[in-house]
Amino acid sequence: MTHRADSEGVGLKSRRDPTLNTRGPPLARSVGASTEGLPHPFVRPPRSGAVPLVSPTDLRGLLESAAPLLLLDVRPAAERSLVHLPGDRHVPLDTIGTTLATLPHDRPIVAYDHFGAQARRAARFLQDRGFPLAAALEGGLEEYSRVADADLARYPDEDPGAHLFLRQIPRPDVGCLTYFLGDPVAREGVIIDPGRDIAPYRALLSDGGWRLVGIVETHTHADHLAGHAALHAATDAPIHLSRRSEARYPHRSFAEGDAIRFGGEEVVVLETPGHTLDHVTLRVRDKVFTGDTLLLGSCGRTDLGGGSPEKLYESLTTKILTLPGETEVYPAHYGAHHALTERHVSTIGFERVRNEALTQGSLEAFVRYMSEGWPPKPVDFDRIVRTNLDE
Repeated sequence: MTHRADSEGVGLKSRRDPTLNTRGPPLARSVGASTEGLPHPFVRPPRSGAVPLVSPTDLRGLLESAAPLLLLDVRPAAERSLVHLPGDRHVPLDTIGTTLATLPHDRPIVAYDHFGAQARRAARFLQDRGFPLAAALEGGLEEYSRVADADLARYPDEDPGAHLFLRQIPRPDVGCLTYFLGDPVAREGVIIDPGRDIAPYRALLSDGGWRLVGIVETHTHADHLAGHAALHAATDAPIHLSRRSEARYPHRSFAEGDAIRFGGEEVVVLETPGHTLDHVTLRVRDKVFTGDTLLLGSCGRTDLGGGSPEKLYESLTTKILTLPGETEVYPAHYGAHHALTERHVSTIGFERVRNEALTQGSLEAFVRYMSEGWPPKPVDFDRIVRTNLDE
Protein backbone atom coordinates (compact mmCIF):
# COMPACT_ATOMS: atom_id res chain seq x y z
CA MET A 1 0.00 0.00 0.00
CA THR A 2 1.21 3.58 -0.70
CA HIS A 3 1.02 7.24 0.27
CA ARG A 4 -2.08 9.37 0.18
CA ALA A 5 -3.12 11.80 2.87
CA ASP A 6 -6.83 11.52 2.16
CA SER A 7 -7.18 7.81 1.49
CA GLU A 8 -6.29 4.43 2.89
CA GLY A 9 -4.54 3.46 -0.31
CA VAL A 10 -1.07 2.64 -1.41
CA GLY A 11 0.02 5.42 -3.80
CA LEU A 12 2.08 8.59 -3.86
CA LYS A 13 2.81 10.77 -0.87
CA SER A 14 0.63 13.86 -1.06
CA ARG A 15 1.49 15.57 2.22
CA ARG A 16 3.30 18.44 0.55
CA ASP A 17 2.28 21.19 -1.84
CA PRO A 18 2.17 19.51 -5.26
CA THR A 19 3.56 22.66 -6.84
CA LEU A 20 6.76 22.34 -4.81
CA ASN A 21 9.40 19.77 -5.63
CA THR A 22 11.53 20.19 -2.54
CA ARG A 23 12.18 16.49 -2.62
CA GLY A 24 13.03 16.22 -6.28
CA PRO A 25 15.08 13.38 -7.69
CA PRO A 26 18.64 13.91 -6.40
CA LEU A 27 20.02 10.95 -8.29
CA ALA A 28 18.64 12.25 -11.58
CA ARG A 29 19.97 15.74 -10.82
CA SER A 30 23.39 14.38 -9.92
CA VAL A 31 23.86 12.97 -13.41
CA GLY A 32 22.43 16.03 -15.10
CA ALA A 33 19.36 14.26 -16.43
CA SER A 34 16.30 16.38 -17.10
CA THR A 35 13.11 14.50 -16.29
CA GLU A 36 10.72 17.27 -17.40
CA GLY A 37 8.27 15.99 -19.98
CA LEU A 38 9.73 12.51 -20.09
CA PRO A 39 7.33 10.35 -22.12
CA HIS A 40 5.79 7.23 -20.68
CA PRO A 41 6.65 3.79 -22.09
CA PHE A 42 6.22 1.61 -24.16
CA VAL A 43 9.16 3.59 -25.58
CA ARG A 44 12.60 4.59 -24.40
CA PRO A 45 13.10 8.02 -22.79
CA PRO A 46 14.22 10.73 -25.25
CA ARG A 47 17.91 11.08 -25.93
CA SER A 48 20.06 13.04 -28.31
CA GLY A 49 19.08 12.20 -31.87
CA ALA A 50 16.00 10.27 -30.82
CA VAL A 51 12.93 10.13 -33.01
CA PRO A 52 10.33 12.73 -31.94
CA LEU A 53 7.34 11.19 -30.21
CA VAL A 54 3.73 12.29 -30.03
CA SER A 55 1.92 11.14 -26.90
CA PRO A 56 -1.53 9.53 -27.23
CA THR A 57 -3.24 12.44 -25.48
CA ASP A 58 -1.45 14.99 -27.65
CA LEU A 59 -2.44 13.11 -30.80
CA ARG A 60 -6.05 12.95 -29.63
CA GLY A 61 -5.97 16.73 -29.15
CA LEU A 62 -4.48 17.27 -32.60
CA LEU A 63 -7.12 15.10 -34.22
CA GLU A 64 -9.93 16.90 -32.41
CA SER A 65 -8.54 20.29 -33.44
CA ALA A 66 -8.43 19.28 -37.12
CA ALA A 67 -4.72 20.15 -37.28
CA PRO A 68 -3.09 19.72 -40.71
CA LEU A 69 -1.64 16.35 -39.81
CA LEU A 70 -0.88 13.27 -41.88
CA LEU A 71 -1.37 10.00 -40.02
CA LEU A 72 0.68 7.18 -41.49
CA ASP A 73 -0.25 3.59 -40.68
CA VAL A 74 2.96 1.62 -41.31
CA ARG A 75 1.61 -1.83 -40.35
CA PRO A 76 0.96 -4.76 -42.70
CA ALA A 77 -2.51 -4.96 -44.23
CA ALA A 78 -3.51 -7.88 -42.00
CA GLU A 79 -3.02 -5.77 -38.87
CA ARG A 80 -4.74 -2.76 -40.41
CA SER A 81 -7.86 -4.86 -40.96
CA LEU A 82 -8.18 -5.22 -37.19
CA VAL A 83 -8.21 -1.51 -36.35
CA HIS A 84 -6.90 1.79 -37.68
CA LEU A 85 -7.27 5.49 -36.96
CA PRO A 86 -9.76 7.48 -39.03
CA GLY A 87 -8.46 9.74 -41.78
CA ASP A 88 -5.08 8.02 -41.95
CA ARG A 89 -3.07 6.76 -44.89
CA HIS A 90 -1.79 3.20 -45.17
CA VAL A 91 1.87 2.90 -46.15
CA PRO A 92 3.43 -0.37 -44.91
CA LEU A 93 6.93 0.08 -43.54
CA ASP A 94 8.53 -2.05 -46.25
CA THR A 95 7.06 0.16 -49.01
CA ILE A 96 7.61 3.59 -47.47
CA GLY A 97 10.67 4.24 -49.62
CA THR A 98 8.56 4.14 -52.77
CA THR A 99 6.10 6.77 -51.54
CA LEU A 100 8.45 9.62 -50.55
CA ALA A 101 7.41 11.80 -53.51
CA THR A 102 3.79 11.76 -52.30
CA LEU A 103 4.48 12.80 -48.70
CA PRO A 104 4.39 16.43 -47.49
CA HIS A 105 7.47 18.24 -46.23
CA ASP A 106 5.54 21.18 -44.76
CA ARG A 107 3.19 19.54 -42.25
CA PRO A 108 3.57 16.97 -39.47
CA ILE A 109 3.61 13.28 -40.28
CA VAL A 110 2.85 10.93 -37.41
CA ALA A 111 3.58 7.27 -38.07
CA TYR A 112 1.88 4.63 -35.97
CA ASP A 113 1.74 0.86 -35.49
CA HIS A 114 0.73 -1.57 -32.73
CA PHE A 115 3.37 -0.89 -30.03
CA GLY A 116 5.57 1.85 -31.53
CA ALA A 117 8.75 0.16 -32.74
CA GLN A 118 7.89 0.11 -36.47
CA ALA A 119 6.58 3.66 -36.28
CA ARG A 120 9.87 4.88 -34.80
CA ARG A 121 11.74 3.17 -37.62
CA ALA A 122 9.47 4.84 -40.16
CA ALA A 123 9.88 8.27 -38.57
CA ARG A 124 13.66 7.89 -38.47
CA PHE A 125 13.67 6.83 -42.14
CA LEU A 126 11.62 9.89 -43.09
CA GLN A 127 13.70 12.31 -41.02
CA ASP A 128 16.88 11.04 -42.63
CA ARG A 129 15.34 11.75 -46.05
CA GLY A 130 14.32 15.32 -45.52
CA PHE A 131 11.03 15.15 -43.61
CA PRO A 132 11.87 17.16 -40.47
CA LEU A 133 8.30 17.07 -39.11
CA ALA A 134 8.07 13.26 -39.06
CA ALA A 135 7.34 11.72 -35.67
CA ALA A 136 5.98 8.48 -34.16
CA LEU A 137 2.99 7.77 -31.95
CA GLU A 138 4.30 6.95 -28.50
CA GLY A 139 3.29 3.41 -27.50
CA GLY A 140 1.36 2.77 -30.70
CA LEU A 141 -2.30 1.88 -30.90
CA GLU A 142 -1.99 -0.22 -27.74
CA GLU A 143 -1.20 2.80 -25.59
CA TYR A 144 -3.51 5.09 -27.56
CA SER A 145 -6.49 2.83 -26.83
CA ARG A 146 -5.55 2.68 -23.14
CA VAL A 147 -4.99 6.38 -22.62
CA ALA A 148 -6.73 8.46 -25.29
CA ASP A 149 -9.63 6.53 -26.81
CA ALA A 150 -11.15 3.66 -24.84
CA ASP A 151 -13.71 3.13 -27.63
CA LEU A 152 -11.06 2.29 -30.21
CA ALA A 153 -11.16 -1.36 -31.24
CA ARG A 154 -8.36 -3.36 -29.66
CA TYR A 155 -6.13 -6.04 -31.08
CA PRO A 156 -7.35 -9.51 -30.10
CA ASP A 157 -6.16 -10.31 -26.59
CA GLU A 158 -4.75 -13.59 -27.76
CA ASP A 159 -1.72 -13.61 -30.04
CA PRO A 160 -1.01 -17.26 -30.93
CA GLY A 161 2.33 -16.32 -32.42
CA ALA A 162 3.51 -14.84 -29.13
CA HIS A 163 2.34 -17.84 -27.07
CA LEU A 164 1.41 -15.61 -24.18
CA PHE A 165 -2.01 -14.26 -23.30
CA LEU A 166 -2.09 -11.37 -20.84
CA ARG A 167 -5.30 -9.88 -19.50
CA GLN A 168 -5.15 -7.00 -17.03
CA ILE A 169 -8.34 -6.84 -14.96
CA PRO A 170 -8.78 -3.48 -13.18
CA ARG A 171 -10.96 -3.19 -10.09
CA PRO A 172 -11.81 0.54 -10.10
CA ASP A 173 -13.69 0.49 -6.80
CA VAL A 174 -10.47 -0.28 -4.91
CA GLY A 175 -7.85 0.77 -7.47
CA CYS A 176 -6.42 -2.76 -7.71
CA LEU A 177 -5.19 -4.80 -10.66
CA THR A 178 -5.54 -8.53 -11.17
CA TYR A 179 -3.71 -10.39 -13.93
CA PHE A 180 -4.49 -13.48 -15.96
CA LEU A 181 -1.64 -15.09 -17.90
CA GLY A 182 -2.25 -17.96 -20.29
CA ASP A 183 -0.58 -20.22 -22.80
CA PRO A 184 -2.97 -20.00 -25.79
CA VAL A 185 -1.87 -23.36 -27.16
CA ALA A 186 -2.19 -25.44 -23.99
CA ARG A 187 -5.12 -23.27 -22.78
CA GLU A 188 -3.62 -23.23 -19.28
CA GLY A 189 -3.26 -20.11 -17.18
CA VAL A 190 -2.57 -18.52 -13.79
CA ILE A 191 -4.22 -15.62 -11.99
CA ILE A 192 -2.22 -13.11 -9.94
CA ASP A 193 -3.76 -11.23 -6.99
CA PRO A 194 -7.47 -12.02 -7.52
CA GLY A 195 -10.10 -9.83 -5.88
CA ARG A 196 -13.03 -11.02 -3.77
CA ASP A 197 -15.50 -10.93 -6.67
CA ILE A 198 -14.42 -13.87 -8.80
CA ALA A 199 -17.22 -13.59 -11.38
CA PRO A 200 -15.03 -11.78 -13.97
CA TYR A 201 -12.33 -14.46 -13.67
CA ARG A 202 -14.79 -17.32 -14.02
CA ALA A 203 -16.28 -15.66 -17.09
CA LEU A 204 -12.82 -15.18 -18.61
CA LEU A 205 -11.94 -18.84 -18.00
CA SER A 206 -15.24 -20.10 -19.38
CA ASP A 207 -15.35 -17.85 -22.43
CA GLY A 208 -11.77 -18.68 -23.42
CA GLY A 209 -11.83 -22.39 -22.61
CA TRP A 210 -8.99 -21.90 -20.14
CA ARG A 211 -7.93 -24.29 -17.37
CA LEU A 212 -6.67 -22.46 -14.30
CA VAL A 213 -3.55 -24.19 -12.95
CA GLY A 214 -2.44 -21.66 -10.36
CA ILE A 215 -3.60 -18.80 -8.14
CA VAL A 216 -0.71 -16.61 -7.03
CA GLU A 217 -0.61 -13.91 -4.36
CA THR A 218 2.27 -11.44 -4.47
CA HIS A 219 1.83 -10.76 -0.72
CA THR A 220 -0.64 -10.63 2.14
CA HIS A 221 -2.90 -7.69 1.29
CA ALA A 222 -3.87 -5.18 3.98
CA ASP A 223 -6.20 -2.87 2.02
CA HIS A 224 -8.69 -5.33 0.51
CA LEU A 225 -10.01 -8.86 0.93
CA ALA A 226 -8.35 -11.30 -1.44
CA GLY A 227 -10.21 -13.75 -3.64
CA HIS A 228 -7.89 -16.75 -3.67
CA ALA A 229 -10.13 -18.92 -1.43
CA ALA A 230 -13.28 -18.47 -3.51
CA LEU A 231 -11.38 -18.94 -6.76
CA HIS A 232 -9.75 -22.11 -5.44
CA ALA A 233 -13.15 -23.44 -4.37
CA ALA A 234 -14.56 -22.74 -7.85
CA THR A 235 -11.66 -24.12 -9.91
CA ASP A 236 -9.63 -26.41 -7.63
CA ALA A 237 -6.50 -24.57 -8.80
CA PRO A 238 -3.76 -24.56 -6.14
CA ILE A 239 -2.88 -21.38 -4.27
CA HIS A 240 0.80 -20.35 -4.35
CA LEU A 241 2.33 -18.14 -1.65
CA SER A 242 5.74 -17.07 -0.42
CA ARG A 243 7.56 -19.41 1.94
CA ARG A 244 7.47 -16.51 4.38
CA SER A 245 3.68 -16.29 4.38
CA GLU A 246 1.89 -16.96 7.67
CA ALA A 247 -1.26 -18.11 5.88
CA ARG A 248 -3.19 -20.77 7.75
CA TYR A 249 -5.09 -22.27 4.79
CA PRO A 250 -3.79 -24.99 2.43
CA HIS A 251 -1.35 -23.63 -0.12
CA ARG A 252 1.91 -24.34 -1.92
CA SER A 253 4.98 -22.38 -0.85
CA PHE A 254 7.59 -21.02 -3.22
CA ALA A 255 11.00 -19.38 -2.84
CA GLU A 256 13.51 -17.39 -4.88
CA GLY A 257 13.96 -18.89 -8.34
CA ASP A 258 11.02 -21.30 -8.15
CA ALA A 259 8.75 -21.43 -11.19
CA ILE A 260 5.03 -22.04 -11.66
CA ARG A 261 4.38 -23.56 -15.06
CA PHE A 262 1.32 -23.04 -17.23
CA GLY A 263 1.55 -24.80 -20.56
CA GLY A 264 4.88 -23.91 -22.12
CA GLU A 265 5.24 -20.74 -20.04
CA GLU A 266 6.38 -20.16 -16.48
CA VAL A 267 6.14 -17.58 -13.71
CA VAL A 268 9.53 -17.16 -11.99
CA VAL A 269 9.64 -15.98 -8.37
CA LEU A 270 11.81 -13.09 -7.16
CA GLU A 271 11.69 -12.62 -3.39
CA THR A 272 11.24 -8.89 -2.76
CA PRO A 273 10.46 -8.33 0.93
CA GLY A 274 9.96 -4.79 2.17
CA HIS A 275 6.37 -3.73 1.65
CA THR A 276 5.59 -6.92 3.55
CA LEU A 277 7.94 -9.66 4.70
CA ASP A 278 6.27 -12.20 2.41
CA HIS A 279 6.29 -10.08 -0.74
CA VAL A 280 7.39 -11.52 -4.08
CA THR A 281 7.69 -10.17 -7.60
CA LEU A 282 6.74 -12.47 -10.46
CA ARG A 283 8.63 -12.48 -13.75
CA VAL A 284 7.22 -13.80 -17.03
CA ARG A 285 9.39 -13.26 -20.10
CA ASP A 286 10.07 -9.51 -20.32
CA LYS A 287 7.36 -8.60 -17.81
CA VAL A 288 7.38 -8.28 -14.02
CA PHE A 289 4.31 -8.28 -11.80
CA THR A 290 5.56 -6.22 -8.90
CA GLY A 291 2.60 -6.17 -6.51
CA ASP A 292 3.24 -3.25 -4.14
CA THR A 293 7.04 -3.46 -4.23
CA LEU A 294 7.11 -1.12 -7.23
CA LEU A 295 4.15 1.00 -8.28
CA LEU A 296 4.03 3.53 -11.09
CA GLY A 297 5.60 6.63 -9.59
CA SER A 298 6.03 5.26 -6.08
CA CYS A 299 6.25 2.07 -4.05
CA GLY A 300 4.25 0.39 -1.31
CA ARG A 301 4.33 1.70 2.24
CA THR A 302 6.30 -0.36 4.74
CA ASP A 303 4.38 0.20 7.97
CA LEU A 304 1.84 -2.56 7.35
CA GLY A 305 2.32 -6.30 7.56
CA GLY A 306 5.80 -6.34 9.08
CA GLY A 307 7.35 -4.24 6.35
CA SER A 308 10.81 -2.69 6.39
CA PRO A 309 12.10 0.29 4.36
CA GLU A 310 15.63 -1.13 4.52
CA LYS A 311 14.48 -4.46 3.09
CA LEU A 312 12.41 -2.69 0.45
CA TYR A 313 15.44 -0.62 -0.61
CA GLU A 314 17.50 -3.81 -0.91
CA SER A 315 14.77 -5.54 -2.93
CA LEU A 316 14.46 -2.58 -5.29
CA THR A 317 18.18 -2.01 -5.81
CA THR A 318 19.37 -5.62 -5.98
CA LYS A 319 16.40 -7.28 -7.70
CA ILE A 320 14.07 -4.89 -9.50
CA LEU A 321 16.43 -2.20 -10.79
CA THR A 322 18.93 -4.75 -12.09
CA LEU A 323 16.37 -5.89 -14.70
CA PRO A 324 16.71 -4.57 -18.28
CA GLY A 325 15.25 -1.11 -18.78
CA GLU A 326 12.72 -2.33 -21.34
CA THR A 327 11.20 -4.80 -18.84
CA GLU A 328 7.50 -4.03 -18.54
CA VAL A 329 6.18 -3.29 -15.04
CA TYR A 330 2.68 -4.39 -14.02
CA PRO A 331 1.77 -3.15 -10.52
CA ALA A 332 -1.00 -4.19 -8.13
CA HIS A 333 -2.50 -0.71 -7.76
CA TYR A 334 -3.38 2.30 -9.88
CA GLY A 335 -5.52 5.43 -9.93
CA ALA A 336 -6.81 8.18 -7.68
CA HIS A 337 -7.83 5.81 -4.90
CA HIS A 338 -4.12 5.42 -4.18
CA ALA A 339 -2.95 8.84 -5.43
CA LEU A 340 -1.37 7.08 -8.39
CA THR A 341 -1.43 7.55 -12.15
CA GLU A 342 -4.29 6.06 -14.15
CA ARG A 343 -1.76 4.20 -16.25
CA HIS A 344 -1.61 0.44 -15.80
CA VAL A 345 1.86 -0.40 -17.17
CA SER A 346 5.33 1.12 -17.24
CA THR A 347 8.92 -0.03 -17.73
CA ILE A 348 11.89 -0.39 -15.42
CA GLY A 349 13.80 2.24 -17.41
CA PHE A 350 11.02 4.81 -17.06
CA GLU A 351 10.54 4.19 -13.34
CA ARG A 352 14.29 4.48 -12.71
CA VAL A 353 14.11 8.10 -13.83
CA ARG A 354 10.61 9.25 -12.88
CA ASN A 355 9.63 7.24 -9.81
CA GLU A 356 9.74 9.47 -6.73
CA ALA A 357 10.74 6.65 -4.40
CA LEU A 358 13.52 5.42 -6.69
CA THR A 359 15.17 8.82 -7.06
CA GLN A 360 15.94 9.47 -3.39
CA GLY A 361 19.64 8.89 -4.05
CA SER A 362 20.71 6.93 -0.95
CA LEU A 363 19.51 4.36 1.58
CA GLU A 364 19.27 7.04 4.26
CA ALA A 365 17.14 9.31 2.08
CA PHE A 366 14.95 6.40 1.05
CA VAL A 367 14.34 5.30 4.66
CA ARG A 368 13.46 8.87 5.61
CA TYR A 369 11.12 9.12 2.62
CA MET A 370 9.41 5.86 3.57
CA SER A 371 9.16 6.73 7.27
CA GLU A 372 7.69 10.22 7.24
CA GLY A 373 4.41 11.80 6.21
CA TRP A 374 2.22 8.74 5.81
CA PRO A 375 -1.52 8.92 6.38
CA PRO A 376 -3.00 6.87 9.24
CA LYS A 377 -3.20 3.14 8.77
CA PRO A 378 -6.52 1.89 7.38
CA VAL A 379 -8.90 1.51 10.32
CA ASP A 380 -9.69 -2.11 9.49
CA PHE A 381 -6.34 -3.24 8.18
CA ASP A 382 -5.77 -5.70 11.07
CA ARG A 383 -9.07 -7.41 10.31
CA ILE A 384 -8.32 -7.54 6.58
CA VAL A 385 -4.88 -9.05 7.18
CA ARG A 386 -6.28 -11.66 9.60
CA THR A 387 -9.00 -12.61 7.12
CA ASN A 388 -6.56 -12.89 4.23
CA LEU A 389 -4.33 -15.17 6.34
CA ASP A 390 -7.16 -17.32 7.65
CA GLU A 391 -9.08 -18.03 4.45
